[in-house]
Amino acid sequence: MPIAASLAAASRVRAHGGIVVLDPAPAPPAGLAADVLAAINIVTPNEGEAGSLLGWQPSSPAEGLEAARQLRARGVASAIVKLGAKGLAYATAEGEGIMPSFPVRAIDTVAAGDTFNGGLANALERGLGFAAALRFAAACGAISTTRKGASAAAPSLAEVEAFLAKA
Repeated sequence: MPIAASLAAASRVRAHGGIVVLDPAPAPPAGLAADVLAAINIVTPNEGEAGSLLGWQPSSPAEGLEAARQLRARGVASAIVKLGAKGLAYATAEGEGIMPSFPVRAIDTVAAGDTFNGGLANALERGLGFAAALRFAAACGAISTTRKGASAAAPSLAEVEAFLAKA
C-alpha cells in the first residue's frame, strides 16, 4: 500500500478519535520516517521487524524492552515488540514492561502477529486498559499458533475469554 494512502487513512482515523496501530510488516530496511511514526499511536513489530527498523535485532525480553524504548524515542507514542515464545515488551508514555507468553503447543505461527494485532485493536475498542488489552492480544496470538492456517486460526471472543479464564 502506498505510504501516502496509509498516512491519509491514519489522519482520518485519528481525526475521529480512533487509534492507529501499525504492524510494520514487511519492515522497510531504511526504517520508518518521522512523519509515519508521528501519524500512528502504536507500532507492533516482531523481533525481526524491530531489527530492520532499528538496525539491531532484539533476542531477549530485556532487549525487546530496549527496542520498544528506542522506537518511542523515534516518535511513536507506544511501541510493542512481539518476541514470539519469549513474550513481548512494551513502552508507552504511561509505563513500560515485559509480558511473558502464554504456554501453548504451537504448530503453526503463520499470522500469529496479525491475530495479536486484531486482538489488540478489538480489546482497545472495547475499552480495555492497555495492560489488559496486551494480555488479550497475547492470548489471541497464542491460540492462533495452536491451529494451522491464517484467518482460520483466529479465535473467537468466546474462545479467548475461556482461554484467559483458565490462564
